Amino acid sequence: MRYFFTEDTSYSQRPIIELQRRAAWIAVAILFQASNEIPHVADVSALIPFFLLLGSFWALWMALRPAPKQVSEKSGRPQVRTWQRVVLILTFLVTIAGMFQFGRGLVECFSAPQFSNDGTSLDTNAAILLVQGRNPYSDSNIPELFRRFDINANWTTPLRQGQFADRLDYPSMSELQSILNTSLKSGDVPEFEAKVSYPALSFLTLVPFALFQNYNVLPFYMLSYLLIVILAWRAVKPELRPWVILLAIANVPMWASTIGGNLDIFYTLLLIVSWLKRDQRWISAIFFGLALATKQIAWYFVPFYLIMALQHYGWKEACYRLAIAGGIGLAINLPFIMWDYHSWFAGVMAPIADPMFPMGVGLITLSTSHLLPYFPTWVYTALELGGMLSTFVWYWRICRSRPEAAMLLAVLPLFLAWRSLSSYFYCVAFPTFILSAAQMKTARQYAFDYLRSRKQTGQLPSTVQV
Repeated sequence: MRYFFTEDTSYSQRPIIELQRRAAWIAVAILFQASNEIPHVADVSALIPFFLLLGSFWALWMALRPAPKQVSEKSGRPQVRTWQRVVLILTFLVTIAGMFQFGRGLVECFSAPQFSNDGTSLDTNAAILLVQGRNPYSDSNIPELFRRFDINANWTTPLRQGQFADRLDYPSMSELQSILNTSLKSGDVPEFEAKVSYPALSFLTLVPFALFQNYNVLPFYMLSYLLIVILAWRAVKPELRPWVILLAIANVPMWASTIGGNLDIFYTLLLIVSWLKRDQRWISAIFFGLALATKQIAWYFVPFYLIMALQHYGWKEACYRLAIAGGIGLAINLPFIMWDYHSWFAGVMAPIADPMFPMGVGLITLSTSHLLPYFPTWVYTALELGGMLSTFVWYWRICRSRPEAAMLLAVLPLFLAWRSLSSYFYCVAFPTFILSAAQMKTARQYAFDYLRSRKQTGQLPSTVQV
């Protein structure tokens, strides 16, 4: 226990004790999300993932709350509570599954490509098309994709059109396979998403794999996760590094996203760097711009990045940073916009504009499980927008003391959306811990240190109290 909960109760160790308390709550959030990865857990009840994700949000909120007084002034030992000990033991048990996932990922890095989601297969195919001199946004199609890769029908994104028109319940595996086979024979496959649905950096990072004709892109996503762990190790104090290793291994949800080749791992890496280096304008803005050029969910972070820059550095600095980030995101996508702006726009807007089936672990679960009727899509859009406004106000109030809260608040409104896939939320807990545990000073601390140094060097009048 002493490696995870310090025995030193001196005043100088209070920040470490507080961060260890937060780490325990982060572990609770990971345990809730890891439970959602138990095979067939959703078959017992469709509401189980719904409540597991709500539990993880509650644990993250507890981690972001101001600390209660947990250390007794009279005792020489910190008060490590029973629930913290239990959480630590359970997290160690979950590392068994995490190590299995890690080993599986290493093996699959040297195996034939296996695409467990159509986003990765479409991005890989887009890189191949680009190497061939073809426009990925206009030339992507399902028949060519299935001729090139061995893809399970369940790993596609069906659309409510063609033979799936006028229905809301998600098709069964047998329906997907049957209609896919029929449509492939006819050469017209309107029932499945064929567009490259992400900004250009999503597939530009995979161009080296296409050049060497090695279409197993899993090493790229494994490397992205390992870089996140390395960043965490370097950013936190030595007393918190045991938590870094424990949470990184036990984070079964992020391992599942990594092995599945989900793009969320890469854009999360970019966002972590952007927030970690927020005191350095160019590095922070460049990495944020790269995130914007990778996946649309990163766009949800724009208001939070603006609030963070505004409250810590002022309006002028916030405008500079947004201009840099926006310019980089636009520059990466500009060649494809000029190539065929209709196809590019249709691609990046596909997650919103195309008639996709309602699904996920959020509020929509109450309808997909038929506890509530399906409401019009505008209802979920209005709820999502209302949630966004609420999180903006919330972040404005806590940004100075909890800038890392953006990792949770930016994606929280997606829980109310028409589609709320679990992968949207799997890359929240560990980054929140990294940013909260990083050895960074607040803007106020920097100001005090500056004034103190100026006074010590005699360049500040003695009447100024620091």
